[in-house]
Amino acid sequence: MVHGSEQRILSRLAESPSQTVNTAYIERSNLDWRLWDAHLARKAPTVARSMSWLKAKFAICVACYNFIRPHETLSRGLDRIFRPKTPAMAANVTDHQWTFSELLAFPALCQ
Repeated sequence: MVHGSEQRILSRLAESPSQTVNTAYIERSNLDWRLWDAHLARKAPTVARSMSWLKAKFAICVACYNFIRPHETLSRGLDRIFRPKTPAMAANVTDHQWTFSELLAFPALCQ
């Protein structure tokens, strides 16, 4: 254990589907980030010119993943009908799927 308390980790594991530490979720996220940002791709000919721009671009990718992009597993209920649902909607952070304009106009991203 590197970060967090043992009690919190054990309680989160009890709530997860696998009940064990699983790197598949992290590896899937890493694949998504590499696909969405050429600077994070392996053996790519692109070079990030500054860390601040790379961090800003990555923050937009993460925001798109959580607020704009509906996820298949979150969007299908027991009736199997697709109703777009983002991770932010599932976490009750927002009540609707955001647009790119709405995301880029959000004041917290400008700080």
